[in-house]
Amino acid sequence: MVTFARNEIISSSQFVRGFAGFLQRMTKSNDEKIAIVKNNQMQAVMIPIDEYERLASLAEKAEQKAIFETVQERKNTPISEYVSYDEAMKKAGF
Repeated sequence: MVTFARNEIISSSQFVRGFAGFLQRMTKSNDEKIAIVKNNQMQAVMIPIDEYERLASLAEKAEQKAIFETVQERKNTPISEYVSYDEAMKKAGF
């Protein structure tokens, strides 16, 4: 679980009133994050665009790795276990 410093947690009303200032904080610091709280519940996190792009890239690489691993596993499937296209469509209800 991610932890937040006291100065990184703000209410949604503070966020609305001080949006320009919080946006400026994001552009000046690459390691800054702001948790936005509403009714004592964390609702969102604001992070710099560079950090978002890094996280999105990591998520995409993880997905590609999972697909690659699935393909590698399926290469070892014996022919006797293959399912025809028509059979697969029938099982799927088409």
